Amino acid sequence: MSDSAIYWGRVTHNRFLPRSHAFDYRVMMFLLFLDELDVIEQDVRGIVLEGQVTEVRRAPHASNRLPGRYVLRRRDFLADYEGTLDQAARSAYRDLVGAEPPGRVAVLANLASLGWNFNPITLYYFFDGERVACAIAEVTNTPWGERHLYVLGPPGTVVFDKAHHVSPFLEMAGRYRLTYSTPSVRLRLAMTLFDPAPELREGLGSRRFGATMSFERFELTSAEVARASRRYPDMAFRVSFRIYVQAARLFTKRIKYVPHPALAKGVTNVPSP
Repeated sequence: MSDSAIYWGRVTHNRFLPRSHAFDYRVMMFLLFLDELDVIEQDVRGIVLEGQVTEVRRAPHASNRLPGRYVLRRRDFLADYEGTLDQAARSAYRDLVGAEPPGRVAVLANLASLGWNFNPITLYYFFDGERVACAIAEVTNTPWGERHLYVLGPPGTVVFDKAHHVSPFLEMAGRYRLTYSTPSVRLRLAMTLFDPAPELREGLGSRRFGATMSFERFELTSAEVARASRRYPDMAFRVSFRIYVQAARLFTKRIKYVPHPALAKGVTNVPSP
């Protein structure tokens, strides 16, 4: 039996300052153990690999854009690291943690469907036996498409500085408090962005924004992938579309637009979306 899974659940966003704004959506994401990918592609209909995801490089095919297919594309993950996805994840761990990754690696993410993919956050879980020793979050901003990696440590709560201009409606300065759980029957992540306040405990000032991911685990089978395809044939596109819908609503509420710091300084080497 595979340890990989589909997680169904909800994502919620709450903005507290300068005006309240909230929404939540039903979503689903894939949890894939990277040492199982070849077997998953062979045994689970609807899951397709593209590029050098594993040692066997798969060329892109027009059929990968058809409904009913979820495509794990190498170019969608850890683009700054070479090799297979497993090799890239381990290289990122060495660079950021300064140690050898202890065991298996799993990734929680949207897969490409109908030729489109977008992940506001991708989680890489590094296991030591049955427990998660550390997780790394790969955060992608909109509309610039830049990626940034945060080391979250073991399951629990971590506080760290905001280092990535994730949204044009959020100031760059801030501190996150993030709590996440080991993926099991349930999976949960909660993140709150605070204004920086060096004089206060943990440097956390006014609460500005919060997001949660709450999921339930289902076995990764051909039947479950087919169910996902019937319900969410365009999951990744929906994620992108909803981001722009909510941006329009923030604009109508006259939330301050915050330009990208690099663009504001006249720097032009920001990746296109």
